[in-house]
Amino acid sequence: MNASQQEKHSALRMVIFITRVEEEKKIAGIFDSMHIPISYQCRGQGTAPSEILDIFGLGGTTRLITMSILPKFAVKELFERTSQQFSFHKKGGGIAVTIPITGLQSPLFHLLNDEALAMTEQRIKERINRDMAEIQEKSGYNVIWVSVAAGYSDQVIDTARDAGAKGGTILRGRRKNSKSLSQHFGIPMQDEQDFVLIVAPRHRKSEIMSAICSSCGLHTPAHGTVFSLPVDEAIGLEE
Repeated sequence: MNASQQEKHSALRMVIFITRVEEEKKIAGIFDSMHIPISYQCRGQGTAPSEILDIFGLGGTTRLITMSILPKFAVKELFERTSQQFSFHKKGGGIAVTIPITGLQSPLFHLLNDEALAMTEQRIKERINRDMAEIQEKSGYNVIWVSVAAGYSDQVIDTARDAGAKGGTILRGRRKNSKSLSQHFGIPMQDEQDFVLIVAPRHRKSEIMSAICSSCGLHTPAHGTVFSLPVDEAIGLEE
């Protein structure tokens, strides 16, 4: 992690929500859903003049104060989630503020940094999963990538056509494997390769890939590897 990334993760904030007491479970649920590691809730008495309380939308005297420590980058998401359930922009909706933290005991600092990294990784995984699910749902085509030993590309194309593909594009290149992979599958660490790219309708993908694996897979003389990628946007394709 570079210096700027470390600074981003170590930029901690205390977030303070002042809301009505009946919002206790609602705000606690939001914190739990974001896996925020530490938070505090208490009740307090307002002492501001009534006109100030009205401005903040906090008429009455008893308040629910919710405080938490979290990385700066997570504040935006927290505010977005709370804004969906709290009407902070309306009278009576409450207020929320953030305060930079300039000092913190070392064990808690490291714990929060570890939680911040875990939170970031989880958000990335969730975003990737959402994007892939959306692409899979909307995509009408897939690119099937096949890597085989030199000289087997025609066999791949013929097999794919028999399984419903209309053709493919052949490229020439080289494959280099790790020692453990080569030992496991009994293939050279480096050899000349034919690469075949096949664009196929999504509903034919599995059948085409299965046929290629049977004819030119890892356990055949072609030592082929096969995988597919969803097509996001395409023009000029027709079944």
